Amino acid sequence: MSTSPQHTVRVGDNLDVLATLTEPFDLIYLDPPYNTGGRVVQAYTDRFDDWTGFMAPRLVHLPRLLTEAGIVIASIDDREVHHLRVLLDDLLGAHNHVGTIVWDGSTINANHLLSVSHDYLVIYAKDLAAIKATGTRWRQERPDASTMLEAADSAWRAGHGNADEAQKRFRAWLLPRRAVLPRGLTEYDRIDENGSLYRVSDPGAPSEQASRSFRPLQHPVTGRDCPVPKRGWRMNDASMDRMLEEGRIEFGPDHTTQPKLKRMLQDNATAVPRSVFRQEREGARHLARVEGAAAFPFPKDVDVLARWFDTVAADNARILDPFLGSGTTLEVAMALNAADGGERTVTGVVLDEGRIIEDVLRPRIRHCEQVYGEPVATSHEDRRTPTVVA
Repeated sequence: MSTSPQHTVRVGDNLDVLATLTEPFDLIYLDPPYNTGGRVVQAYTDRFDDWTGFMAPRLVHLPRLLTEAGIVIASIDDREVHHLRVLLDDLLGAHNHVGTIVWDGSTINANHLLSVSHDYLVIYAKDLAAIKATGTRWRQERPDASTMLEAADSAWRAGHGNADEAQKRFRAWLLPRRAVLPRGLTEYDRIDENGSLYRVSDPGAPSEQASRSFRPLQHPVTGRDCPVPKRGWRMNDASMDRMLEEGRIEFGPDHTTQPKLKRMLQDNATAVPRSVFRQEREGARHLARVEGAAAFPFPKDVDVLARWFDTVAADNARILDPFLGSGTTLEVAMALNAADGGERTVTGVVLDEGRIIEDVLRPRIRHCEQVYGEPVATSHEDRRTPTVVA
């Protein structure tokens, strides 16, 4: 019997399905209708005279369906973002609004006055204060840092493990890129004897600190004491010993030079997420590569959702998607599980209108099951026993 995470698709109106759910979820992703007025699929038009009236009885279940550390991420655009914020403020509290992310997807349209290229990801917590109290910090990989680490690794291999040769090659690669990379990153231009990319920093304490060390360090070649910073080292004796053991103190040519601290780029290759990011839209092109799947207007991007799901939720998160649509959330969870060995599970709700299930969702589920090996079950509201979709 398979031990892979099993995902579930509930077929029916989410207004009805949400009322039947009882388990709490770590992450609820909302991709509600944008109220564009256009046709989404056959027999379904994205037009609402009262969008708020449509959404309110569905969103009312959110507080009940979130774990205490639960997060809501909602995709929306300019048409209804203000109404969505009001609804979520009322239900979850304005004080639990984590932030609103602006995703510039760089789509060019034919509007005469303004080419709108962005969407929003509105993020709320069930209890933001409690999450902060745990010391939780969200981090995301810095693509530019990853590029530099890959270049350093390439230089190390090309230099056959010689630090001087690898550093020379890396600096040659870095030179024409200094003008476009952040200055803080370009300071990482040294490669040590282990092939690690690093920079050096001042080891002195910035101010009077009770825990600082004044212990002199002995130069590894001359065996004599090196100069100690005027205010002492910026770490205590125990931290100094650990950094020495890990090779994170760089000595000069002799004992007359004050040692420096080595800051490894690998330790700083992530950063707190920024509220604005730019990434080309790939959802439609990605779905077009799924064998047998019909076109679906504006399917969400796997990479974009994976980036944020991975940021805000653990690798065993229970995820709810009440507006499953083309099934992007299912694929995101499977892709993340495949990448990090996680056990994320998705419960999705889809309304069987306009052949969405037959023409779009079913082929995508078959594709994902074949690629990732994680089963998906489905149940209709009048058939509670799950059956495998594909």
